Amino acid sequence: MTNPMRGVFAVPTTPYSDDGDQNLDALGSRVEEVLASGVTGLLGLGATGEALALSAAEREAQIKTIVSAVDGRAHVVIGCMAYTPAEMSAQISDAASWGADAVMVTPPFYGGLEPDAVIAALHPVLTASELPVMVYNNPHSTGTDLLPDHLAALQQTGRLWSVKETSGEATRIRELRDRLGEDTEIFVGADGIALVGFAQGASGWVAASAWLLPEHCQRLWELADRGDWAGAVDLWRSLGHALGLIEGDSAFISLIKQALGRTGREQGPVRPPLPTASPDSLASLLDAIAELERKHAA
Repeated sequence: MTNPMRGVFAVPTTPYSDDGDQNLDALGSRVEEVLASGVTGLLGLGATGEALALSAAEREAQIKTIVSAVDGRAHVVIGCMAYTPAEMSAQISDAASWGADAVMVTPPFYGGLEPDAVIAALHPVLTASELPVMVYNNPHSTGTDLLPDHLAALQQTGRLWSVKETSGEATRIRELRDRLGEDTEIFVGADGIALVGFAQGASGWVAASAWLLPEHCQRLWELADRGDWAGAVDLWRSLGHALGLIEGDSAFISLIKQALGRTGREQGPVRPPLPTASPDSLASLLDAIAELERKHAA
């Protein structure tokens, strides 16, 4: 399946009001700001968006808010993460009916399934999907590492739009590109190795950090995509430091939210049991962003 959706997909956080409810106005406002940077799209209801902490009604409200705010100006991908294939398929159908352009699924989590069992579970989900599907390989969270040969088995469904690769294996993007060819897009899913992934032929970047630093993340992709590697490396020296601080912190969602809050874009706390970033971590990130802005004004 050939699909033109490539480039940077920013991953929204879920802002909360003082009463603990979703702050959909804040979400819509940030969507506008991020789209202005030129990103290809948004990937809503990922881990960064605290998807597993939201009720079904909250999911619906958030998807509809993102789709309405985007208003056809960029692609909207929705995370449909669930344990059972039936629940994944139900979430995909809902996302399609509410206006999403594509969806993302993961291996069933909590269970450490063997890759063949995961592919057997995902195959009917992709076959029945009304939308193109991104498969998220995140062995650190799911306990299963899907190798290129495993993922190739899903191409026959005709719905494997892309793979989001977050194993951290140094040559995995290249291996995926070699095995899956050009019909399946390959996205870097780990912010700290974005430039390495681009150099290996990645189609783009699913970036939590692009919700905080959209202009710089988009600029990095544009430089790499047109082959300006000297410019990309120069930007990466500063951007990579900030991204490493985010990705290396177990409270990275809180860290992104707090950093946005310091710019007047209040996000509220994370929901338990997610951890809250420390003041020292926030201070270090803000210093790194200030240095980034000094050297590379957006």
